Amino acid sequence: RLAAMGASCTTLDGSCRALVVPDELQPLKPQPQEVLRQAAAQAGLREDEYSAHLAGAKVLTGLMHLDQEECSLGHSVYDQAIVMPQMCRSAGYPMSLLHLSVRSFILLFLNYTIQGFIFYMLCQEELVMDKFAHQMHLCDFGANVQDCPQGANCIGPHGTNYQNSSRVRSFANWDLRIFIQDSLQELFPHKAGDIQRKMDVGEYGVESYWVRFVCVFIFTLSAMSDLRGTLDLIVILFTVPTAAEPWMAFKAPSWDTKHRAKQRMGKTELDLVSFQIAGMPLVWKIVNFSLIAIPKFLIWWTTQSHGTLFLMESQSIEGVIINTTALSFIFNLDELIFQTFSHRAAQYILERIEPLRLQDHSDSEAHTPEESMEILHRDRDRPLLDLRLIPVRMVVTLVVTILCVARYYMMLCVHNDRGGWVSKPQALPKHQVFPLLSFFFPYLFPAPAEVEPYWEMPHE
Repeated sequence: RLAAMGASCTTLDGSCRALVVPDELQPLKPQPQEVLRQAAAQAGLREDEYSAHLAGAKVLTGLMHLDQEECSLGHSVYDQAIVMPQMCRSAGYPMSLLHLSVRSFILLFLNYTIQGFIFYMLCQEELVMDKFAHQMHLCDFGANVQDCPQGANCIGPHGTNYQNSSRVRSFANWDLRIFIQDSLQELFPHKAGDIQRKMDVGEYGVESYWVRFVCVFIFTLSAMSDLRGTLDLIVILFTVPTAAEPWMAFKAPSWDTKHRAKQRMGKTELDLVSFQIAGMPLVWKIVNFSLIAIPKFLIWWTTQSHGTLFLMESQSIEGVIINTTALSFIFNLDELIFQTFSHRAAQYILERIEPLRLQDHSDSEAHTPEESMEILHRDRDRPLLDLRLIPVRMVVTLVVTILCVARYYMMLCVHNDRGGWVSKPQALPKHQVFPLLSFFFPYLFPAPAEVEPYWEMPHE
């Protein structure tokens, strides 16, 4: 009966002098309930309270280190381009896995092309086409209009005071009103003064300063997972050994024949294959760092910075909220392309690949209840005001938001006489196409423009 359940003999002649029973068939030895009762009594606790405290101690030793002890790969074209060539190398370069590896790089460059093209066209719209429409940058025109007429941002791009929220206009509405006013003055020059007094064109200005900032924070929040994946990828490349280690293994059971073990455990051949992050040759580290890690970080920064510019140039409340949703979707294009175009085999591997362990906390598995409770007591004695009280990722997200917003003001805005932020003088671009170097390196290669500005901040 034991043999039918998976036990095996230690001799080859069929006379089972000793029977090897696998651990799965060994009878469980539960800890006597009396021991827990005694431990609870010694601690001066009820049995259920002691059990809850012991569970809390296990949580401290088993879960609180998860943020720092492992790096994992996600489900995107970047991770696929890292993993599939290593699986192909580990298996000895079979043609099917080689095809999947080539396809992973095709999808990677497709993602680069689509994401780069979308944000390039956004920059084309904001930094080229809007200037041909004689639009100035929004900056802080009309921000905190409740402080007008004496506030810092109460003078609009037409040189008049906002006075109140009723004079705040979108650029299209404001520009149309100016066009109608100028046309009427041209048609009826003898009534130009009356037209100027009676036809209020308003001023171009932002509807809500704080909605813009909050939406930039939300957009940055959606981008932080992408940055976290980039940093995990860099850590993996620098942490794994520079050696041709296998990234997959076939682990057959050692305690019985494979056929009987599969039957008893309900497993298939594929279930016995494991995938793990391991060492890779130096040439693959260089390729992955050059073609995946660096471009991935550059795309993140380009998307973050130009996305912030696009949101800060959104004038209406509903417009900036809708634009935030649209920009956040662009960050997920790499995962969408992976889920739609990649082979199911690649998806299967990435779903089951084990994370890279950076720290080993396996010794906590051997802790006795007394040792676990001692860890709990030490944790209780820690001061309340501790650095671990601060959510680091939230702080990083806020810092990135502030840096990107500050970059927008430094690049496109200047201080006015009242201390507010207004647009820099605007000149027509020399070309209708936004230069690629200006897209990636705007400080080093600014887009060429005419010398004479078509707009500059007028006097009040």
